[in-house]
Amino acid sequence: MPQESTRRVHQFYEDHARRTPDAVAVVSGEQRLTYRELDERANRLARHLREAGLPPGGLVAVCLGRDAEVLTAILGVLKAGGAYVPVEPDAPPSVLRHILADAELFGVLTRESLRVMVSDTVRAGRPVICLDTQAEAIADRSADPLAHTGARAADLACVLYTSGTAGRMPRGVLLEHRNLVRAYEGWRVVYRLSPEDRHLQTTPSEFAGFTADWVRALCSGGTLVLAGRDEDPDRAGDAAPLHRLIVDESVTVVVCDVPTVRGLHRHLRSRGADLAAVRLIAVSGDSWHLDEQQALRRTLGPHVRILNVYGVTEAAGSGTWFELPDRPAVTEHPERVSPIGTAFPGAAVAVLGRDGAPTARGARGELGIRGPVVGRGYRDGPTFKRDQYLRTGDLGRVREDGGLEHLGRVSSHADAEAVLRGHPAVGECLVAAVENAQGHKTLTAYVTPVEGGEVDPGELRLFLSTRLPSARGPRTVVPVSSLPRTRAGKLDRTGVPLPAQRAGGRRRTSGKGALPADHGEGEGCGTWGSMMALTVFFSLLSWSLTDSFWPCSTDLSLVPHPWAALFTGLYVAESLAFGLGMGFLFCGRPLMARQGHSPGLTSAAHLAVAWLLIAWWPQDNYYRLAAKTDWSRQAALVYTFNVSLMIAAAVVVAFVATRPRHADRDASRDVSREADRS
Repeated sequence: MPQESTRRVHQFYEDHARRTPDAVAVVSGEQRLTYRELDERANRLARHLREAGLPPGGLVAVCLGRDAEVLTAILGVLKAGGAYVPVEPDAPPSVLRHILADAELFGVLTRESLRVMVSDTVRAGRPVICLDTQAEAIADRSADPLAHTGARAADLACVLYTSGTAGRMPRGVLLEHRNLVRAYEGWRVVYRLSPEDRHLQTTPSEFAGFTADWVRALCSGGTLVLAGRDEDPDRAGDAAPLHRLIVDESVTVVVCDVPTVRGLHRHLRSRGADLAAVRLIAVSGDSWHLDEQQALRRTLGPHVRILNVYGVTEAAGSGTWFELPDRPAVTEHPERVSPIGTAFPGAAVAVLGRDGAPTARGARGELGIRGPVVGRGYRDGPTFKRDQYLRTGDLGRVREDGGLEHLGRVSSHADAEAVLRGHPAVGECLVAAVENAQGHKTLTAYVTPVEGGEVDPGELRLFLSTRLPSARGPRTVVPVSSLPRTRAGKLDRTGVPLPAQRAGGRRRTSGKGALPADHGEGEGCGTWGSMMALTVFFSLLSWSLTDSFWPCSTDLSLVPHPWAALFTGLYVAESLAFGLGMGFLFCGRPLMARQGHSPGLTSAAHLAVAWLLIAWWPQDNYYRLAAKTDWSRQAALVYTFNVSLMIAAAVVVAFVATRPRHADRDASRDVSREADRS
């Protein structure tokens, strides 16, 4: 393992400020800051903070948004010997209060338009420094570099807050200078960074992605290109402005989240465009599947490196990386696989069992990370132990080739989501246990259609029922135009809408909150318990009504023992068969639908099985009362029962012998994918 660096992270940036002072460091809209200009601004701010009383290691919140001033503030805090705490002004009020009300916060760097909001949140007596209204006072400070007397690599550099994907308030992670330095060294090697690179920045400043972006760009002597609100695909509604920024600014390195790369790819495909000078795309933040990576490769060509990156805030955004090869190997069901490869230098990642020990290949477990990239601990919690794996809350496994695969959050329904992604009509999906107004939790799937398509909830339920045990399969499928995401771009499993509820025991088919027209298709009474209850009811009913419909048909008074008992057993069996047939008629459709056949064949087979069971009770009773020489009645009975039972049996044979629709569709899709890969 390389010897641990004794330098602080901003010293790498200062090296380039001395070597190439006129190189452009930051681009934000029309603003261009060279390394000299950015360094001088940061030096002046650092002196201003020291004269304001910032102690070594003091925490300074940076609440400015995403522009060049953020970099001035961050570097100024680090140069002054403090640690920065980034927070976005448009963060939810609860998050702002949570971060700015920290008792150990020294002060806040902001602008005048945000002063009132910040002052109402930060604790009394903490200085609020507005960079715009105090610009003259800050400009009067010396721009000379500050001495790093007594500074150590183990000093705190920043407090980055997690994205809150677990449904709780974000937690502050304490990251030291040496953590950021080791993370940078890993990125430098894997991303092959150089001063000629121009890095796109799209992440809100409070998340680990922003810190990772500026460290990669400025510590390697490159240029950081900040995307503004107009270039944000979520705000702009499409990726065209972001694409223009990439092309106009000759961006070479794009590190972004999954929604951003999906939007960019749709835009490129629809316009037949490319990404100009881009040489590397690294995607992180959430599961990015192999089929999406392969599709992007086909659009961009082999000259662009495509990486799937798994990182956690606790490790400064570092973790593992997987690079899509120029000619990917054929993988079965690539839409279900999210490979994350191997660990970055400075990190060790393993799949852990319940005992905390690494698992065998192929076994599922929780991903754990350790190494010098892992921070000091949580702001409000335990210190991380450097010789132990830190559990990440994500599921994974080691593939047979030794690479890691990401399976989703520990609390997620990863199996059901993987199966849903295998349906050709599904774009994205999320499966969650949703609590209704009565307090009952139902496993619900939220799905978005592929571009230009639509999803059929009934078909998806059948698709799931043939591939998953009923206990792990969603009972409800809700089509949505898009899935909820956190501000960090991750799937928000706590922000899904409640599915429409049944009103008064009946389905609503119109009006606000209406269910889809086919919501109940394939559910019926839906349980074996209901079918057994109907079986008992109709068996007793048929037994009690036999003599009313066919007087004396079950009279055994002249039959000697033990034959009378045997015939009595036959009559009981006929009544039970009739009851079972009626129960299957009402409740058996979902059982047949799980086989995945067409709706027409499924309905025919369902009725055929029911008739094969039901017919014994009326048939035998009619035969027992019909004279052998009553040819008209005998013919009617033969054609009413015997011929219909033959037809029913033939339908069941066809149902059993016919290949389900999904098998042909999966086979053809696999063939087309193999053709695409070749």
